[in-house]
Amino acid sequence: MDSNLLHRIRLKGPWEILPPEENLDDVPSSKQDQTWQRHAMPMDWRALFGESAGKAWFRRRFHRPSGLTSDECVQIYLPEGVGDVSDFHINQKPLQPASEEPIRFDVTAELEDFNELLFAITFDPTANRSLPGGLWETVFVEIHSKSS
Repeated sequence: MDSNLLHRIRLKGPWEILPPEENLDDVPSSKQDQTWQRHAMPMDWRALFGESAGKAWFRRRFHRPSGLTSDECVQIYLPEGVGDVSDFHINQKPLQPASEEPIRFDVTAELEDFNELLFAITFDPTANRSLPGGLWETVFVEIHSKSS
C-alpha cells in the first residue's frame, strides 16, 4: 500500500448502473434517472449482466471527505482487472487516470460538498472466464499526503 495513504473510504453499497443492453456510448446526463438500476456493490460483471458483453455505466454519489488540509489530495481507487475503464467523470468533468492497475484518479481539484462519480467499463465475460470483471472489488475514496 502507498506510504502516503492516510485514509480510505469504501464506496460499497448502492451504485446506479446502466447495463450494456442500453448501448449508450455517450456520457449519460445526470438527469437520466429513469433507466438506471440500483445494485449493491461490489459485484462481478457476470452476476450483474450474465454473459452480456459491452459497455456499462457506473454512477455513485458521495460527500466530500471532511477535515482535508492543503497538504492532502483525494483520489478515487478502482481495483485491478475491472475491464477497460473509460469516460471517467467527477461532477460532470472528465478526468484522466493518475495511475494504471490499480487505476487511480486525482479528484482533489474537482471536489464539491456533494459529488457524482461516473465512468464506463467495457468488458467481455466470454473472452477470459477466469477474470471476474466489473466492480468485483471495492472502489475507494483515498486521502493521500502530498509530501513524500
